[in-house]
Amino acid sequence: MHFSDNKYSSRAESIIRKLLGAGFSAYYVGGCVRDFLRGKVSSDIDISTNANLSEIKKLFPKALIIGEAFSVALVNKIEVATFRQDGPYSDFRHPDFVRIVPTIEEDLSRRDFTINAIAMDINGDLVDPFNGKEDIKNKIVRFVGNPEKRLVEDPIRAFRACRFAALLGGTIEAESRKVIVANHSLLKKVARERIQLELNKTLMLTDRESALFLLSSLHLLEEIMPALATSINVPQNGYHAEDCWTHAVKATQAVEKKDIKLRLSALLHDIAKPKQRTRDEEGVDHFYGHETKGVKMVEKELRELKYSLQIIGYVKEATRYHMTRIMFVPEMKDSTIRRLMGKLKYVTIRDVLRLQIADMRGNLRDPYSFEEQMKFLKYALKRIRKIEKDDHALKITDLAINGEDIIEIFKIKPGRRVGKALKFCLDKVLKDPELNTKEELILLLGKKIFRHEK
Repeated sequence: MHFSDNKYSSRAESIIRKLLGAGFSAYYVGGCVRDFLRGKVSSDIDISTNANLSEIKKLFPKALIIGEAFSVALVNKIEVATFRQDGPYSDFRHPDFVRIVPTIEEDLSRRDFTINAIAMDINGDLVDPFNGKEDIKNKIVRFVGNPEKRLVEDPIRAFRACRFAALLGGTIEAESRKVIVANHSLLKKVARERIQLELNKTLMLTDRESALFLLSSLHLLEEIMPALATSINVPQNGYHAEDCWTHAVKATQAVEKKDIKLRLSALLHDIAKPKQRTRDEEGVDHFYGHETKGVKMVEKELRELKYSLQIIGYVKEATRYHMTRIMFVPEMKDSTIRRLMGKLKYVTIRDVLRLQIADMRGNLRDPYSFEEQMKFLKYALKRIRKIEKDDHALKITDLAINGEDIIEIFKIKPGRRVGKALKFCLDKVLKDPELNTKEELILLLGKKIFRHEK
């Protein structure tokens, strides 16, 4: 069993054995073989065979036909595809037609990179017509056949090349790089949902830094996030040793938590710096208000890439509050921390701290040692835990009084005055949590807000 650590391993082996027993050819293909040769566990297993769809369906009656035009079936949650070659790609994604072919070698010739154009039989013997195993060993990403033809077929392959190079810990082959640079604008033709998916996979890499720097060096970033691309080579004299783009990449790499929302926030948190940059008489750069100006820019970039409202809300909020440095201002009042915690709707206070730590580690001037960072973080967490333990009111819904109470007690009509009164109560309670009783709040409202009401 070649993929013993994969949950689909035994199913895949039984499918291949059944195809072989019926007189067909069958091979493991694609990412599962690539990862096997790297000593890694693949998340899925794909199979290619010379059996056509009707023959696959006859052998596996419960198989689902998930791509009739491309001759792909789903057998017990494993994709089984007939050997094929692709026609022209008029839409830069799907072939206009496919042609069934008799051999695995012909099937492999249509694939994107040599590292993904390797097949393995049930005995572990490889079919490797493009020397993909050697490229895996040398950590090289190389297009199969004619690089320009491969890229024009589906321009998302330029993005994928960067991701695979980082995955291997290697490089993109020289001719492939030239073709990507010359055709980088083709990425505009790719559906934004596919760009998003590829960006998510890139941000979840162990070495996302290398992939991101490849994207910028090959002029792909400007096609993916044009506003973010303006940060390339924008200096930060004074407080940073690195330019804005390098800082964004280093901060993204520094996020340890495997959370796409947090890593997107690290990538985009300073997106407004190029627009907000000023330089004083001493040559120090300032970026006043970049955390607030960045909110709309973040929303525009993420909406363009079709992210969910939940993710957009999270990244906007993280961007807005990444400069509220709880851990670096020991004299900050508890009421200020409570106020921030109450404002957060999408992002947790702990993720704000995580982003701030990543932001600091992305600063190549190293303003604080690791020990100092941990000291600041522990102090901030201690204060947050106490607030949580004391169960203080942080939002209007936590108050001991509600809008209906105010309408009934003060005999007023529903409207803005009720909202204003609740905000007044919350402001008082954030400063002094002991005031959060119905009696105290009614008394305060009677004195300050509704003193002329009868």
